[in-house]
Amino acid sequence: MSPPMFGQQSAGNPPAGPEPVRIDYVAHPGLGGIAISNFFLNLITLSFYRFWAKTRVRRHIWSSVQVNGEPVEYTGTGKELFFGFIVIMALVFLPLTLIGVGLAAYFGPESAAVVAFQMIFALALITLYGFAIYRARRYRLSRTVWRGIRGALPGSAMSYSGKYFGSLLLAPMTLGWSTPAMNLILAEQLTNDMRFGNVPFSFSGRSGPLYARYAMCWFGSLLALLIVIMLAVWLFASGAFDGLKPVFDAMVSDNQASGSGDTAAGLAIFGGIVFAYLFYVAVKSTIWSFYTARELNVFAQYTRFSGAGFEFNATAWSLITLWLGNMALIILTLGIAQPFVEQRVMRYFVERLSVNGAVDFAAIEQSKARLDKRGEGLIDALDLDAF
Repeated sequence: MSPPMFGQQSAGNPPAGPEPVRIDYVAHPGLGGIAISNFFLNLITLSFYRFWAKTRVRRHIWSSVQVNGEPVEYTGTGKELFFGFIVIMALVFLPLTLIGVGLAAYFGPESAAVVAFQMIFALALITLYGFAIYRARRYRLSRTVWRGIRGALPGSAMSYSGKYFGSLLLAPMTLGWSTPAMNLILAEQLTNDMRFGNVPFSFSGRSGPLYARYAMCWFGSLLALLIVIMLAVWLFASGAFDGLKPVFDAMVSDNQASGSGDTAAGLAIFGGIVFAYLFYVAVKSTIWSFYTARELNVFAQYTRFSGAGFEFNATAWSLITLWLGNMALIILTLGIAQPFVEQRVMRYFVERLSVNGAVDFAAIEQSKARLDKRGEGLIDALDLDAF
């Protein structure tokens, strides 16, 4: 379902002078039909339809976002996404794959040359993460239109990629304590590079206000890890996981008479370890949702556009319920409801975002940034996309 054009939505010319800004999410019917048809078309085409499927979902969701009563429009196409993916595969991944196959054929699959190439290849992919994220954001902003004016991100993807790679290196070296500062640096570049028409966004602030919440979550997750380890050791020592042994006994073949007991016991222990790990991940995610909420709220306060400020009202509980609901939708529908997951995420951010101040939209001119026709193939090839 394609959104209507803005000229058909506006009853007359946009108001002159500064306007207070109100952002709403007004859901339209039809997303269920899009989800089902996308699923079957992806199935028939062996997932090649996903580029057009993604475009249909974005057009529907974007058109549900209204700024001062007028909808936002997504103007990207499936063709752009498809050719962007093909270009990346042909110019980057195919040559590198052929080089790896050639080295393995010439030197042998276990040779030092092959191992070195694989390490370089993996490192190269990691360095491209930030580049892919920035280019995808650039494409989506350039295809986001309101009142005929489009967004833009004309900054340096290479500069952002270097900072992003630096954040990945620093995180383990500092046991994660560099995260608030590096996240602020990344958000600062992305936001300061953003434009709506010819007017830039601005971002300014310090990472200091984030560290109290970060310390609470860091020590809380460490304490949770210690408790889970001690609990698992106690459960194993007390024989609590022995109840799993009959279950795995039934899974072991009757022909393995001599070793079936040991195999079942080993599987029971493995099952217990997996359970303890999943429990810790759930607890850790819950703890860190308190930091994520704080970061979202603080970063919104650091952001301005044409004199107007932003506020975001994220809470840990709202993030947890958003995540749990999304996981339930994906699991219970085997992924068919993915468009509804994306809709829930968009609605979450729109409904919790408020703008303080007025903006003179009538004075904003069209962006002169060059339109990239190659879509966002790199982020799709790296499987980093969440939207």
